[in-house]
Amino acid sequence: MIDYIDRYEKVRSEGINLIASENILSPGVKRALSSDLGGRYHTKWYGGSQIAVDIIERTEELARRLFGVKHAIVNPLSGNICDLTVLFTFTSDGDKVAMLPFDVGGYPLGLGKFGRRRIDLQADPTTYDIDVEKSIAVLETERPSLVILGSSFILFPHPVDEIASVVGNYGGRCVFDGAHILGLVAGGMFQDPLGEGAEVLFGSTHKTMYGPQGGIILTNSDEHAEGMRRFFDIDLVDGIGLVDNPHVNRIAALGVAIEEMLEDMEYGSNIVKNSKFLAKSLDDMGVPVRFGERGYTQSHQILLDLDNDRALELCHQLEQVGIFIDTAGRIGIAEATHRGYTSDDFTMIAGFIHEVYTKGVDEGIKSRVRALALR
Repeated sequence: MIDYIDRYEKVRSEGINLIASENILSPGVKRALSSDLGGRYHTKWYGGSQIAVDIIERTEELARRLFGVKHAIVNPLSGNICDLTVLFTFTSDGDKVAMLPFDVGGYPLGLGKFGRRRIDLQADPTTYDIDVEKSIAVLETERPSLVILGSSFILFPHPVDEIASVVGNYGGRCVFDGAHILGLVAGGMFQDPLGEGAEVLFGSTHKTMYGPQGGIILTNSDEHAEGMRRFFDIDLVDGIGLVDNPHVNRIAALGVAIEEMLEDMEYGSNIVKNSKFLAKSLDDMGVPVRFGERGYTQSHQILLDLDNDRALELCHQLEQVGIFIDTAGRIGIAEATHRGYTSDDFTMIAGFIHEVYTKGVDEGIKSRVRALALR
């Protein structure tokens, strides 16, 4: 198994990662993940655990500071557990939950498996923008108990204030799945879901945030925080909820990452700047990029203007030379920005992608990609 790990790390270290849902872990974050905490518990039921308890409390304190919120919960093991937490906190069996459909970037949460009914928000299939007028009509007709905004394809802000206002009028709840853009929100970029009307902001911690894989929940509501936290308490009376062991090494690693983010407050603005720069560079070279008329993007994501077959083909061609994107033609800039890539580097990357797009795979490109990645 060590051989597989070594081979994997060699491939990744010699390549340029432009996957929108991933980031690079710093040495400090890796150290926390591989520490003795990885085999330990966090409850005072066990002797020797007080520092582990302190680590969780300290990480939540750092998260509150980074996001400027009253409450942070870091026990969720993933973004999916965050989704389930808001689902069970704000809905009951048989309730309706409104989300974007999967084909326009919505998270494919299996609501029916948990006794909830899915209501689709309406979006433009060519731009992934929420159609506010049509969505409001759906909300006023269906009156779902919970609306979950957020998307995997999120190049531009969502209309949180308009949707939240409608939902609040009939007593529903509006929350925001910010898995992709939490690092931008922390840096004051993109949008401020909590400030715009969402009652809870949550998501995974390894995309534009550069922590380990895991989840985080943020809110300014004392009531909501109390209601959600009970799903993570070691409760011997009512029983355990969604997580019993939150993996303290993961939480410690998240704490290290948040400390680093607090010292790197230009990271969010650099991501957006680099995204726009790479998108324009690609477009100028003749690689088709969507939304040029809107400045290409306001997040860490770029979307190539390719049909499904060509996007899949290009993804596999780029993989052969050591550049990693996804099969939808979506490019992410968070990791490259975290690594410190400059505009000159992004110009080179645009050139690599253009060469592969126009000429196909070439060993000469592969060696140049490897040289830039290792540098």
